[in-house]
Amino acid sequence: MIRRDVRHLLLRNLSNFTPSQGRTEMSWINRLKSSLGSKNADVEKKTIDVTSIRYSMPTVASDVLTFVVPTQASFEGAPQFHEDEWCQIEILPAASLKELQTTLAEYKIFEEAHRLQYGWSQIFSRRLTRTVLIEGTDAVDKLAVLFGTAPTNSPILTTTSRPLGQVESGFAIKPLSDVLLYGVADERGITALGAMVQGDDRQLSQVFAKLHSSFGFMLVDWRQQLALCSVGLDGNFAIWRP
Repeated sequence: MIRRDVRHLLLRNLSNFTPSQGRTEMSWINRLKSSLGSKNADVEKKTIDVTSIRYSMPTVASDVLTFVVPTQASFEGAPQFHEDEWCQIEILPAASLKELQTTLAEYKIFEEAHRLQYGWSQIFSRRLTRTVLIEGTDAVDKLAVLFGTAPTNSPILTTTSRPLGQVESGFAIKPLSDVLLYGVADERGITALGAMVQGDDRQLSQVFAKLHSSFGFMLVDWRQQLALCSVGLDGNFAIWRP
């Protein structure tokens, strides 16, 4: 979930950016605000019956993320996606299997209980224990080298209409053309690692196979309610479902 005080500060800061005087080209910050539909106009306040609220997805990660206002350099090439997409597909260490199985089982019961014809009446907030996946201050570089590429700028998360900001201490990597890996790293190493498919989902299988071979990682797809736990010698995945 997003810290509301940080969100308010970022929205205020982004709304105060203006293009340089005398320039006719669109500045990088205006490109950001334009691409995300950011608006400076006041929004009419309305009272909403909370019982009428429907959620478009049944679960979100409850990671406490900190955001910063992107600079021109950090904006370029940074992936942008909705905050609810954070770690909908994520990579976890093998030691987290028991916690993952417990959480998936609880989530399955919750999702079925709150499923409506259109959306869900409640949302399941996932709170997993975050441990270091790859150790070291050079952990992000190690991950990038595994796929013969280099890290790119940290993701910029959004709401439906506004940018929240750039994830502090975040990173992104494109291991293959249609797969994005992203997450958070600190002085200990990588502490969160998510994945996103932007085309051919078979590429995600290839990325997971290499991650599992190198680090023994698992992959969980929360929307599909399944986990890829290992890869056999025959190349088949060991899949766990609640």
